[in-house]
Amino acid sequence: MIDIFVGCKQYIQREGVLAEAGNYLKGIGRRPLVLGDELVLSIVRPTLEDRLAAAGLSPSFVLFGDECSLGEISRLEALARQQNLDFIVGTGGGKAIDTSRMVADRMKVPLVTIPTSGATCSAASAVAVVYEKGVRQATVNGKGADLVLVDSATLSRAPKRLLAAGMGDALAKWYEGKPGYDQAQQHDSATQAAMTLSTQVKETVFSLGLEANTDVEAQRNSNAVERVVEADILLTAIIGGLGGSKFRIAVAHALLYGLTVLPQIHQNLHGEMVAYGTIVQLCLEKNENELKVILPFYSQLGLPLTLKEIGLTNAEDPLFWEGLKRTCAPGSSVHNMPFPVDEKKLYQAMLEADERARSLKG
Repeated sequence: MIDIFVGCKQYIQREGVLAEAGNYLKGIGRRPLVLGDELVLSIVRPTLEDRLAAAGLSPSFVLFGDECSLGEISRLEALARQQNLDFIVGTGGGKAIDTSRMVADRMKVPLVTIPTSGATCSAASAVAVVYEKGVRQATVNGKGADLVLVDSATLSRAPKRLLAAGMGDALAKWYEGKPGYDQAQQHDSATQAAMTLSTQVKETVFSLGLEANTDVEAQRNSNAVERVVEADILLTAIIGGLGGSKFRIAVAHALLYGLTVLPQIHQNLHGEMVAYGTIVQLCLEKNENELKVILPFYSQLGLPLTLKEIGLTNAEDPLFWEGLKRTCAPGSSVHNMPFPVDEKKLYQAMLEADERARSLKG
């Protein structure tokens, strides 16, 4: 049986599309709830407010409350119902957009997403990660966006750290998907498509990633930026939808979610932790060929690779070992690997990854 959540219905990516938002949104509803944090709303609201008003819409701009939690979802649902808002617009990054997805799903209203960085695939995905006080609680298959508007000019002016994190997340689809794919005796068409597309994304990111990183540092849009943004947001989301949980995640995402019990981990972006977890996974696999390729590439992107850089400086901290325990708990995606993984093996792989990264950095 095939049971997949493919993602968004329509995806539009081009420079300046934010200024055209009124033309696209007026066919969806009249009273949108536009969600974003303070920084993101300061970027998109001046354009959106004028364009939506000109199109006859009456938006309600609402500040996002920091994390995609059940409390925040309920707060926004109650607000939207009280104000008779008829669709949701999620702006910014992954957590705000995931929250918007959950609110739209509960209310059974349309969802529009407007990402302001290429750091995650949330805008084009149908998956939301739910947290409570920073700790990951669940990954939920939910509502894909009816429309995704990606203004590449806005994304090219975002900090380069965000696009680099997106590349870490995008590459993980191949690295986490392949072990499970290789174990299966048969593949359905969706999983085969996920493998093919993740290979294409891997090739795109390795061939254009450094150029895109340089262009974003100069706040310059380019073909490389456009292609990498497309890979980070659209193609990565499609891979996750086609491949499902057994393809899209393994050690890298499991380690990220397990370590969310540590407060200092939250200084890192989702894709930064996934990139680090990919190195740990490759150490577990003893995959020297891929380590020789990906470690210098990640280093050139400026991704954090050592234990110190991601905030793990005390291996005696009980929360650290609680994080490893959570990573290796029954049902965790860490067990998608073709060999047993426990806390001790995981810790040794983290030490090896740290040693390799420090040696690379000199």
